[in-house]
Amino acid sequence: MKSVKPVRKLGVVVASLSFLGLFAAGPAFAQMGSPGGGMMPGMSPGGGMRPPTQGGDDHTEGPAEAAPDQDKDDEENKPLAPLSEAARRRTQVLELDGYFRMRTDWLRNLHLGQGYVVDAPGSTNVVGTPPFPRTIDCGVFSVDCDKKNLGSGNMRLRLEPTINISDQVRVLAQIDVLDNLIAGSTPDSLVRTDRVTTGSGVSPSSIFSNSQDPPELGQNSSVSSMRAKRAWGEVDTEFGTLKFGRMPWHFGRGMMFNAGRCLDCDGGTNVDRLMVMSKLWGHDVAASWDYGAQGFTANTTTLGINDRSNIPLDLSQRDDTLQLMASITKMQSDEQFRSEASRGEVSVNYGAQFVYRSNNRAVTNNPNTDGVKPTANNSALTPQQLANPADTTFTPPVNALALIPSVWFKLGWKALTIEFESNAVLGKIDNAGDLTADPSNKKLDIRQLGWVLASDLSLFKNSFFIGLETGGATGDKSSFNGKDPNSYLNYRWQSEQQQAGDHSISNFHFSPEYHVDQILFRRILGTVTNAIYIKPQLAYWLTLAEQKQLGLNGAVIYSAASVSAGTPGDARNLGLETNVGLTYRNPADGFYAGITWAVLFPMAGLERPSSDANPRWPAGNPTGASSAQVLRGFVGIQF
Repeated sequence: MKSVKPVRKLGVVVASLSFLGLFAAGPAFAQMGSPGGGMMPGMSPGGGMRPPTQGGDDHTEGPAEAAPDQDKDDEENKPLAPLSEAARRRTQVLELDGYFRMRTDWLRNLHLGQGYVVDAPGSTNVVGTPPFPRTIDCGVFSVDCDKKNLGSGNMRLRLEPTINISDQVRVLAQIDVLDNLIAGSTPDSLVRTDRVTTGSGVSPSSIFSNSQDPPELGQNSSVSSMRAKRAWGEVDTEFGTLKFGRMPWHFGRGMMFNAGRCLDCDGGTNVDRLMVMSKLWGHDVAASWDYGAQGFTANTTTLGINDRSNIPLDLSQRDDTLQLMASITKMQSDEQFRSEASRGEVSVNYGAQFVYRSNNRAVTNNPNTDGVKPTANNSALTPQQLANPADTTFTPPVNALALIPSVWFKLGWKALTIEFESNAVLGKIDNAGDLTADPSNKKLDIRQLGWVLASDLSLFKNSFFIGLETGGATGDKSSFNGKDPNSYLNYRWQSEQQQAGDHSISNFHFSPEYHVDQILFRRILGTVTNAIYIKPQLAYWLTLAEQKQLGLNGAVIYSAASVSAGTPGDARNLGLETNVGLTYRNPADGFYAGITWAVLFPMAGLERPSSDANPRWPAGNPTGASSAQVLRGFVGIQF
């Protein structure tokens, strides 16, 4: 959604927002960095090989012009209406963008042929998991299983309304309906998620199920039917733009901060912030005060559970995370950038961002005086526990500091585009608690780095693309904790702990919405972390008719570990993956469809150790890793 350009000054608003005078020019309307993803089905949103830009967008951007009055002279002679009323008449009050999509997934052997590991033959004590969940038809203790397939469909309706109060003031939001809902997962035969085997009176057995019920949190689903993910306001003034609320955060290619705008994205980076933006010598300048993790609130206590009015109350200031952001970018729209480069001019976009983050005390799950963890097993804190001086262990001092510098550069000349982004996380945690296994020294340094360098060459009137991308993320020995029986290789499903004697956290994580491939990073590992990859790719777009295209693309991704000790096989090579996709697009009608097939050939880094000599990874049978496949379908309507 593009912001609506101001056409008239707001004197009253300027007076009330005079503190913005430290910025020197007109309003800034661009979000930091270019939109992430944007790839059509079958393509890699992190890639940079985009379909050719076409005109003919039917969406109206900004305010709609009112029709002229029949008696123009009488209209001009009328007294001038108040500013707000005049602005409202010129503004299209409600704009609605979004999409509806449905995806199908067929996953074969994503557990790489490996199973669960027990501590001894015949034992039921699980000490290790496969790289990825395998079908429950195999059971936990079976070593070899011929059932290797998982499959499902899912859907989402995304609504992104913009309410224009005037040409200068607007409210924006993002609301997802049936958010990534698995098709068929809420039948009328399902009573509750914790009573899957109990049929309902409507359908005592799945065979009698005739309908699907709406998802309800705590009943038949882990999420509700409708999820409001973002809501924020924007006010344009002569000095700049004020933004406040929960809003998307995107920088550069979206390697670390990614708004998740692509049609195939699952999430995105959201931030609660108060931000001012302005234009200064042709650059977008922004500064913000962000509300980071706030620690314990009334919602985590019995007060919030018993009082449905949801009174906002933060129970401590010392456990709040302070975050400040400043950035400067020179960024053109995609159309402007390509038009300038196609004329033989050197088009250069760039940006820099700096984030300061600090936290004095952190929320912990250490037992209180009753031996009950404060947030474990849905046991909310009571007023008596809050009043107990011995329960100060809820927020122990951590004295944590993180500095996050980011840089982005994009150059275009004729048919060539080169883009680079790098992010670092530097800092320390004086009291890391459970993040380190060292009982005598709880201090950890934070030293993380990630980078991406991508290029593509556009040939034959922007119909054939040749691309090359490489990127990497630092890692360490504790990137994965394979001896946690509840831990798969996906970083979002595991807990990390630095080994005794290891006093730095070095494993950098890309945003999960920066899609490099379909199997290894996107599903098995969860994102790019402790890895370096090289990705050559090709794409060809055939124009079938005006505004209708058929695209074929392919990529090969080689991946290696940054730190071999952070892999199950204690080896550098992770795997070789091939992705092939076919896409149909009709932007005039907003219709997209596609199919992608991917195959991963795992290497030594994904194999299991043959003995228990590795203190971090349990030996398993089989020790080798076999190939995995993914076949995905996509159909969507964008509006």
